[in-house]
Amino acid sequence: MRFALVFYSTLVIHICGSAIFAEEPAAPKSIEEVFRELEPAPAPSLTDPATPAQLPLESQVEAITAPTAQPAACPGGTGCNCGTCNCQTPVCSCESCQTCTLCDRIPLLNRFPSDRCFEDFVMPVSNPVWSIDPRSLTYVRGIFINQMIDSQTPVLGAGDLQVYALQLGVALNERLSVIAVKDGYNTLQTRGIGNRTGWSDIGLGLKYVLVRDVENQFLLSGGLIYEATNGSSRVFQGNGDSVWTPYLSIGKQIGCGHLIASTGYHVPGDTAEESQSIYYSVHYDHPVTSKLSALAELNGIVYTKSGQALPLNIEGGDWINLGSSSVAGNNVLTFAFGADYRFNKCLSFAAAWEFPLSNRKDLLDSRTTATLTLMF
Repeated sequence: MRFALVFYSTLVIHICGSAIFAEEPAAPKSIEEVFRELEPAPAPSLTDPATPAQLPLESQVEAITAPTAQPAACPGGTGCNCGTCNCQTPVCSCESCQTCTLCDRIPLLNRFPSDRCFEDFVMPVSNPVWSIDPRSLTYVRGIFINQMIDSQTPVLGAGDLQVYALQLGVALNERLSVIAVKDGYNTLQTRGIGNRTGWSDIGLGLKYVLVRDVENQFLLSGGLIYEATNGSSRVFQGNGDSVWTPYLSIGKQIGCGHLIASTGYHVPGDTAEESQSIYYSVHYDHPVTSKLSALAELNGIVYTKSGQALPLNIEGGDWINLGSSSVAGNNVLTFAFGADYRFNKCLSFAAAWEFPLSNRKDLLDSRTTATLTLMF
């Protein structure tokens, strides 16, 4: 029994000693070190934003890039990042013509949009034929003129003239446009010659924008108008052999208002039948509300050469050329004031009352002009 116990004890000690010295000794690890090795990396904080140094390169670039400056506010309160004219200016209005349902009814003209970067300008009213708007526009414009004739007018005496006309403009691009400035139907009532009616001559032309400065809201345009002799002689149209009129027109924003000035030279094909003259017109509009603008206009004509058709010392002004024989050197100056009301960005109505400033009146004792314009 004792021998068996000694043998068993000796065997256990031998086995334990072999297990202990079979491997090289290693430094023991604490429980904290074991759990630290098994612990996953900490998740990023959801409350503390990363500093620019911790951001990726692209994020750092975005963080240090200065914010883009917002376009200045338009006078009417709209922004100025205008897709129709690709300009960013505090005077560019950004509402498109699509706000006007009437435009959709004439789809052909919608293919030739107006230059909308000068949208706050107002078209001249009182001299609708020769006071040329310098912008490249696509529009349809109805015109009504009621002109009173002074009782002291030779041959005609007291009377009045009415004109019902339609103007057209087609903007081929932001610089070139085709314009039809004169046409229509006339009614003439006077004590001297009674009541007469007839068609006007037709005036067609081209307009080219020579200078188009959107940032400073400045325009300089030039062109040529050809007036045919297709009208009725009963209302003093159709005489002569056409009239050629080269012209210049400028437009400039001044403060909140807008100035438009035009000048041109009437050169008749038959100098015996029609007089030669230089005309000038100055228009200024100023906004009263977001839709209503006040207008003031000055119109003048200087006759440089008389005709030989009639032995008179008066002429017909902007609508009629009598070809009078004693008008060279005559000057006629008139003033007009009125208003323009915009129903929306396409449709507007304007009216002006005109009267002479000079002692010479010719056929214009006073005149009322009204227009209804649909712009595309």
